[in-house]
Amino acid sequence: MKKKSILIIIPIVLFSLCSYGVELDLIKKKYNNESSKILHFPRNFKWCVATAAHQIEGGNENNDWWEWEHIRPSKIKNEENSGLATDHWNRVPEDTKLLNDLGVKQYRFSIEWSRIEPEEGVFNLEAINHYKNELNELRKYGIAPMVTLHHFTSPLWFAKMGGWSNADSPNKFLNFVKFVNQKLGKNIEQWITFNEPMVMIGGGYVTGVFPPGIKDWNQTILPLRNILIAHSLAYKELHKNKKALVGIAHHLRIMDAYNKFNPIECFMAKKLSLAFNWTFLNALKTGKISLYIPTKIEYVEEIPQLKDTQDFIGVNYYTRDLVKFNPLSKEPFTVVANNKSPASDLHWEIYPEGLYSILKEVNKKFKKLPIYITENGIADHSDSLRSNFLKTHLQKIYRAINEGINVQGYCHWSLIDNFEWAEGFTPRFGLYEVDYKSFKRTPRESALLYKEIIAKNGLFLEPK
Repeated sequence: MKKKSILIIIPIVLFSLCSYGVELDLIKKKYNNESSKILHFPRNFKWCVATAAHQIEGGNENNDWWEWEHIRPSKIKNEENSGLATDHWNRVPEDTKLLNDLGVKQYRFSIEWSRIEPEEGVFNLEAINHYKNELNELRKYGIAPMVTLHHFTSPLWFAKMGGWSNADSPNKFLNFVKFVNQKLGKNIEQWITFNEPMVMIGGGYVTGVFPPGIKDWNQTILPLRNILIAHSLAYKELHKNKKALVGIAHHLRIMDAYNKFNPIECFMAKKLSLAFNWTFLNALKTGKISLYIPTKIEYVEEIPQLKDTQDFIGVNYYTRDLVKFNPLSKEPFTVVANNKSPASDLHWEIYPEGLYSILKEVNKKFKKLPIYITENGIADHSDSLRSNFLKTHLQKIYRAINEGINVQGYCHWSLIDNFEWAEGFTPRFGLYEVDYKSFKRTPRESALLYKEIIAKNGLFLEPK
């Protein structure tokens, strides 16, 4: 090779090597940037979705809500009734495939008491076998059940004897729990005894929008103490399976003053938050029930058997409320939504920061107990808000985990659209849309996002 040719080739080779090095640097930099956009959740974090029997099964004719829907239709928006709901009772294999397609490894669902025990002391083996088959379907796909035993509905016979106001109601519930545990317990390691007991008590005995439709603060005391005792009895029974974890799904809300510079509103917001958010949780920690709302109710009782009867804290989180003082009104304090912020179809403020605050407070009060987000979701018919709702709330959970808060799982509400109690069928909470005429399930865009998050066990942040 001539000397002149070598002189020409050398700079070309050097340039190529330099270019290759620059390209490698760019690729490396791009990779590092991409990695920094991924929020990786703990390896054993449990991704989950949640449902409730009465809201999706259909045909639950023997419970108090079914009667409520038909005797007092004006209590339900558009005078709707649950009817066939989403026909889940006949579509368990189909809906279990939806769970598998999402990639969840845990599913929170409830067992309908009125199906298992339609008459007092009479247990329906066909119904229990149905739930046994559902558990088998879940096992086939490697999905762990998180089973709720009471999700707002009670058998009619139980309601007619006074429901949770009856002194013997804890033992009636325990009989049901014993039967279910005997028949299904070996396949269930995580239980929720009650869903949102303070919502149930508030709706049933304060606002009257839930059965039994009472509006009397003084009548909240018996249901409060009886549900707590029922939980403690169920806790002991379920722990006959030494692997069982037992808790309650607590509805926890942020309550702030409408005007943060108004000391009266700040005071009342604090008191309402203490009553609504922490009455049950504190009782299960200390064995002491303490409920106080100024001008409304004051009740204190020690029941030692309640102490230390939950193995994890279930957190249902949706929104924030603002407490407003109206000095000239018959009701001087009202709870309102923040109309200056983005909101769901139910006009609930979208406030992810509140979830982070709730998790910090739960961790502060109950440091030894793991936390599961047992519900979090949004009514969003157009699916235009749900994906961002999901991402922003998961970012707050990620932040809490990184700060050492022991959040072990997240259940999105809900797998499919459902009958939303007093709101009827209008709110759409599902990752899958349901056509209520054909019962066809169709994945929304947000379902595809959740599926991706689960597959990657992480949240991809969009570059700013």
